[in-house]
Amino acid sequence: MSDQINQIQATFNGLEDRILLKFKTLNDHVYPLWVTRRFCKLLLPALHGLHPLTGEFLLGAETHLKPSPAKEDTDASSASFESYQTPEKPQYPLGEDPLLLTKIRFQDLNLPTASFLLEPNQGQGLVLPFHRDLTRPLLKILNQAVDNAEWDLAQELRSPSSPLLQ
Repeated sequence: MSDQINQIQATFNGLEDRILLKFKTLNDHVYPLWVTRRFCKLLLPALHGLHPLTGEFLLGAETHLKPSPAKEDTDASSASFESYQTPEKPQYPLGEDPLLLTKIRFQDLNLPTASFLLEPNQGQGLVLPFHRDLTRPLLKILNQAVDNAEWDLAQELRSPSSPLLQ
């Protein structure tokens, strides 16, 4: 598939107090997205496989997105998403200016084609596969940017019934 995501970058912009999240595909499509602290509080639980508001498992099984502890570090570090390189002739299907993300939706959670949609307040957003081959590296890269932002989300996302960040 030529539109498969092969690079992800997340950088904190202190002036904007936002994270610039970029996805690049094999065919040099680039999707720049602004992620605010508020939106991170929705996205991070979802990347762990939990509903952002209720904390319930999105896929009905605790282990679907969560690899065994022995494989967790290997899975995230073996992905080639971290070395982002700007393409020579990038194409911007959603526009060159980053979209400000405000909504996250889920589709087909009971099917192997499960996906999540990252959307601005109005207009088209980005549809991503809800699979740990993408969510694990994205979670690692986004967490690094959140650490750089010093947003201290760990305390707010932790709950007694949630396996988040434990």
